[in-house]
Amino acid sequence: MADNLYLLIILVPFFIALVNLILPVNIRKILTFLALLYGLYLSYQLYVVQPATENFYFEPVFAADQLSIFTLIFIQILSVIILIFSLKGLEKQIERAFFVLYPMTVAFCNGVVISENMIVFLAFWGMSGITLYLFALLGRTADTPQTAKKTFIIVGGSDAFLLMGFVLMGFIHAGNEWSLSAIHISLNSGWAIVAFIFVLMAAFAKAGGFPMHTWVPQFSKDAPVESAAFLPASLDKLLGIYLLARMVTTLFSIDLLVNMIIVTLGALTVITAVMMAMIQHNGRKLLGYHAVSQVGYMIMGVGSGSVLAFAGGLFHMINHTIYKSNLFLTLGSVEKKTQSNNLDDLGGLGRVMPITFIMALIGALSISGIPPFNGFFSKWMIYQGLLQKTAELTAGYQIWMLVCLILAIFGSALTLASFMKFIHAVFLGQLPENLKTVKETVFNHWLATGLLSLLCIVFGIFAVQIPLRLFIAPIVAEQGWAVLGFPGLYKPLLIVLLFLVIFLIGWLVFMLTRNIRYDDVYLGGMSPSEKFRVLGTEFYNEVRSMQPFKALYDAAEKRFFDVYELGKNLTFALSGLLQKLHPGQLQLYLLYILIGTLIFIWVI
Repeated sequence: MADNLYLLIILVPFFIALVNLILPVNIRKILTFLALLYGLYLSYQLYVVQPATENFYFEPVFAADQLSIFTLIFIQILSVIILIFSLKGLEKQIERAFFVLYPMTVAFCNGVVISENMIVFLAFWGMSGITLYLFALLGRTADTPQTAKKTFIIVGGSDAFLLMGFVLMGFIHAGNEWSLSAIHISLNSGWAIVAFIFVLMAAFAKAGGFPMHTWVPQFSKDAPVESAAFLPASLDKLLGIYLLARMVTTLFSIDLLVNMIIVTLGALTVITAVMMAMIQHNGRKLLGYHAVSQVGYMIMGVGSGSVLAFAGGLFHMINHTIYKSNLFLTLGSVEKKTQSNNLDDLGGLGRVMPITFIMALIGALSISGIPPFNGFFSKWMIYQGLLQKTAELTAGYQIWMLVCLILAIFGSALTLASFMKFIHAVFLGQLPENLKTVKETVFNHWLATGLLSLLCIVFGIFAVQIPLRLFIAPIVAEQGWAVLGFPGLYKPLLIVLLFLVIFLIGWLVFMLTRNIRYDDVYLGGMSPSEKFRVLGTEFYNEVRSMQPFKALYDAAEKRFFDVYELGKNLTFALSGLLQKLHPGQLQLYLLYILIGTLIFIWVI
């Protein structure tokens, strides 16, 4: 069986996707679930067996090292859990297409991470981009076609750069038969630098890194919530950061300046996205911007050149997929019950959806980096690694690194502020009159979010014992790096114990002193109207109007910083210029031919 593991983990979900084209929806659900469970079993077998490279006509096609197995396992875990959420509650109009695209996407993502050959890698990478576009088309909003087109152009356009980058790498490192593991290019020539930039663009576009990130918030807002949790929050993050990790470990030899540039791009990703998230009134768009912001920490860690920060970046990658999927799905549960994801329309749902509230609160605490949840430990590793790296640098680089580190820490504080807004706006405060009949979500929804919440807790308290020891330490060891060390005195179990003591003291004080009286609220001697309800988003409107933020927010809302809009405007401007240069006059065309011939002769 070991010889067939590579093929099975791709072909089984792909075959199920093809069969689902002709089957009833309920059968599609069952087969998809069984196929993904089998994929999880196969990934475990790969983890245990680690078979040799699979060749096709003596050319290496598939292979698995510790990094690819690690990524593969979490592709299966996230796919299974998000599928549980999708089994009931999905919109009827998209069910048939959804359960065809779902296993097909998993098959393509599996193919990406076990591909050893450049051409095979490109094929699976490109096909995963096509299914991303098709998932975007499943949305039911008025902006869905535009969002799908934007997603396709940014991600598909970056695929073209990836192709050019791989072609350049093949010519620079001739004789390697297009094997990814045989390539290791030093950035000591112009073409090598161009190849690195092209591949980096593809990784950033897939993961949602600045400035290739602008498709993520739009996709999160307009696609089905299950698709948002499945792709930009989970699988696309795994693929993008996987490629970045490949670049800095095996594909290229990175020097300090390149490390610093990558760290800077990561810091910009953190701060720009979290600033945009703070002012959002659409819950899904808020989560979309945070899906971008958290990528910045992964980029900073993986690209820093520090072993501890690199490990922290990989750990943060899986932590992000866990808590961000949880947040998307809890908001999805709310949306399906209330028919709204606008924060201004929600509030007080914690009392009628208590299970969903607890799951969302765990996700919010995790993404905000509150101990002992998983988001804290991975961020802590990144910060410690960057500080260790800073101590090794010269004065100028130290200032540069510290500025990036300060931006990242400030971004973490703003993340906490943003999720205080999210939790208050959705689950706390006054329950609107039209939502008083809302009930808790269905079983499969809170089962899926419950599993994700459990992982947030387990990966926080037992971070060293489970994810780091089982998955990430082997990656570090395979690279020949030093064994991971964890400076500081952080003890997760001690933190849990202290929190429990504080909670018990607070509960005892409350029970001994409680004297609660309930009364109606009056405004000007009359019962307050619904329009006077205090919204969870009101405070953050002040941030939007502050200077100099107001000018930046105005420019952002006009899409001055959107690479898609900039590219579109440049394309139309160039098209207009070419139209003016072609008025249909024969003598002008002859002049163009003459000028072109002279330029050609001069170049030759």
